[in-house]
Amino acid sequence: MSKRPVRVLHIVLSLGEGGGAEKLVHDIVKGCSDEGIESLVCCLDMLGPLGEQLKEQGHKVYFVKRDRGTDIRLIKKLRRILVDENITVIHAHQYTPFFYGVLASILLRDIRVIMTEHGRLYPELHNWKRRLINPVLASMAYCFVAVSESTRKSMITYDNFPAHKIKVIFNGVMLKHNVMRIDAQAKRESLHLDYSSKIVGTAARLNDVKNIPMMLRSFKLVLKSVPDTYLLIAGRGEKEAELKVLPVGLGISDRVKFLGLRNDLPEIYQLYDVFVLSSFTEGISVTLLETMNTGIPSIATAVGGNCEVVENNVTGHLVPLDDDKMMAEKIVGLLQDPHKRSMMGKNGTDRVRQLFSFEGMLKKYIQLYSSSYEKA
Repeated sequence: MSKRPVRVLHIVLSLGEGGGAEKLVHDIVKGCSDEGIESLVCCLDMLGPLGEQLKEQGHKVYFVKRDRGTDIRLIKKLRRILVDENITVIHAHQYTPFFYGVLASILLRDIRVIMTEHGRLYPELHNWKRRLINPVLASMAYCFVAVSESTRKSMITYDNFPAHKIKVIFNGVMLKHNVMRIDAQAKRESLHLDYSSKIVGTAARLNDVKNIPMMLRSFKLVLKSVPDTYLLIAGRGEKEAELKVLPVGLGISDRVKFLGLRNDLPEIYQLYDVFVLSSFTEGISVTLLETMNTGIPSIATAVGGNCEVVENNVTGHLVPLDDDKMMAEKIVGLLQDPHKRSMMGKNGTDRVRQLFSFEGMLKKYIQLYSSSYEKA
């Protein structure tokens, strides 16, 4: 008797815009479809714009509302989806989807559970409940994927997941070997920027983890040396209102622009002279990879996966967490040295194409789906 075809159910909290993990899931589903592997999605908290896009493109996307606390009924609902859709692989993204996915798969034959950890909370804290229950849950999972070596170490240290079950698959971005160049002057005008100013930029979810206040404090120091500079911040998040007030108190509000969610980030990236990431922690930042692939040098805090992406003093600079002065010095150094910016930008593009391509990432996930099912 021949085996059933591989059918993957991605379980996520949501497919809202503004997060790298959500965009990766969206792209993995589309990429798997192109490779002949049918992928479905189940959102637990919210469908989101990316979920709507997948539905419009013909992919099946479920929304199963999760109740507060431990939702026993959710387990039953997920089990029904697994049976009705003849699922062979559950790919859970982050811990909560994994928790419910692995419980829903109990006693169902020939289903393998994979979990990807996309990022970590800050600060990292030991949770004794998880340390007790996670080895039991792990025994029912096929494997775990960490998006960086740093994330893998945290999963072992703080989550008590078995090291031998954790693989590292770097996040990847779609390579653009022939980037369509934009009309830079027209784009600047659309953002109300003059043509000659330097531009420092970022794109991130506006929450505590991204540590935007450090970026703003550093930028104030940058303006003392390079006053004709703007800081562009693309993204939305729960801290947006608070963050928009900070430039006023720092006296730099006329040089800082909050752009909100954008569907033209690849074009905006081309305006950046320097990309900055000031996070407290990172898995593997998709926006960092995207800007490096565009040829933009990066300055990032030396935390988590940033240290695996940025080759210090080669593709950009790594700076200590909350060292405003050093971050400002590195930004100024690049703004004042066009040759160095160009060299680091090219080095960054080469590094992304070598280690962080979407095609390479997708191939590894497909191999994982196939190998897990072969062992079912």
